[in-house]
Amino acid sequence: MKRDQARSIGLFFLLGFMEERVALLAATRAIAQLKAEFSEISRKDREQSLVPVDALIRACHDAWKIHRKQIVRNQLNAPPETVWNIPSSIDLTTWARYQRDAPDEDVMTLLFSLVLGISDDELSEGFQTSVGTIRYRLGKGVRQLGLVARP
Repeated sequence: MKRDQARSIGLFFLLGFMEERVALLAATRAIAQLKAEFSEISRKDREQSLVPVDALIRACHDAWKIHRKQIVRNQLNAPPETVWNIPSSIDLTTWARYQRDAPDEDVMTLLFSLVLGISDDELSEGFQTSVGTIRYRLGKGVRQLGLVARP
């Protein structure tokens, strides 16, 4: 697994949970699952090669289901400021308000697609669903996020 992929996993969980401790636990679990899955590859090759995107999505989805229970639903979480430095011009309050009520599948799809830049085809393989379902989730998620962002 390349370092960029590990960073992407960390960013996914930090933005997805907005709770530093839970995000780090979930990211650690997902990375450990991927390392175990690809343990037959030599250590040097494992650090040099990319993990298939569908495997990365499935590992993150599995870790999400386990650690999501530790986050209180319908509670506005503040951005985790000890792990990252957020410029003062960026306000994550709208994102936090959106994900308070949004379905987990929509939040994960938005993060993978719009933040991490994973294609709809790769998402459909990772979530083991159709491309149409992925596009529906993206459209619905963007509309709901837009509604939350309105004053």
